[in-house]
Amino acid sequence: MYLAPKGLLGLWLAVAISSFCAPAQADDVVTINFPVGSEKLTAEGLSAPPRQVATPDGMGYAEVWLRPVRKTNHVFLTFVFEEDGGKGPAVFWSGDKGGQQVTLSDNLAEGVTGVNCRTIELPDEITREAGRLYIMGRQDRLLRLRIDWCEPSQSYVVSDQERPQLIMGGSLKLDRDLTGQAPMTPPDAWFGRVLDASLQDGVADISQNTELVVPVKGTVGEARLHGKFLGLPLGKAIRVWVNGKLAGRLQPSLPSLTDPGYLRRGGKRTVYAGWREGAIFLEPGMLKDGENSILLESAGKGVYLSGAAIEIESPEDDAAQVESSAPVTTIDSSEASPTPAPKPSPSPSPSPTATPAAKH
Repeated sequence: MYLAPKGLLGLWLAVAISSFCAPAQADDVVTINFPVGSEKLTAEGLSAPPRQVATPDGMGYAEVWLRPVRKTNHVFLTFVFEEDGGKGPAVFWSGDKGGQQVTLSDNLAEGVTGVNCRTIELPDEITREAGRLYIMGRQDRLLRLRIDWCEPSQSYVVSDQERPQLIMGGSLKLDRDLTGQAPMTPPDAWFGRVLDASLQDGVADISQNTELVVPVKGTVGEARLHGKFLGLPLGKAIRVWVNGKLAGRLQPSLPSLTDPGYLRRGGKRTVYAGWREGAIFLEPGMLKDGENSILLESAGKGVYLSGAAIEIESPEDDAAQVESSAPVTTIDSSEASPTPAPKPSPSPSPSPTATPAAKH
């Protein structure tokens, strides 16, 4: 292995960074940080600087002027905001010519507490006309808006994958992720001998030990538990127990540093706003025929789970089945220690859900 001298290494890094930054154009993307300050925003898609109006109690609106785009272009809006478990930002559009007014989302909140990040796509009929975007609600909880003007790109997607509509920060976003409304859980799907089955409807607070009860019929080979997590500190993982045995640690993926969800809080600590996908592999034999207990060990306050699902592989002569939307039970940490994990409850009751969540 060859190590470059320190001076040459620094020069190489400078050249590499310059070559990576060169393709990025100022008019392809713009980031607006709130509250709106005096920073100069340059983007061909903006017809005027954004402005923000708020009352002393934080209520008000932000207004962004957008130019029309070419027919081939698509416009994506990414909102970063703080949720308090109640109503979040509402997003409206008002056209300059026809005066058309469209509600893009009446509530971006998902029933969590903490920072969140959601992306919506502007409908084609809106992008063809100049107009104004309004973000209504608590302006003191609105943190960032990123606008991306994207050209379509040809891609090939294999049959067992859903076709992504947008790639941002290294993450794939599907059509159902970009509507601004509460996404619905997709149906179970078979791909050969692999079943992808949903285990959850809505959003679950997993600040305490949380049990997923998974009823299985038949023989199970390899399995993969996956879902999305919000509020888990960067670098932290969740220990997963299956039928009382430690299966491993589930650590959600880290989006690219170009992702708009990274925030510096308190001047020092960096957090990620929004959902991060994570998965853990389960060895053959960990799941059994009958009722299975999957315990997610508490990772602290303000951590949420959505879209929990499991992929299982069945032998050719014995197709296993999993009941959809299996109960999610929150277990009081004072009553059950994860070492060893508590046994499945004989009659678990579903935990309350705030909004429907999609499986990924």
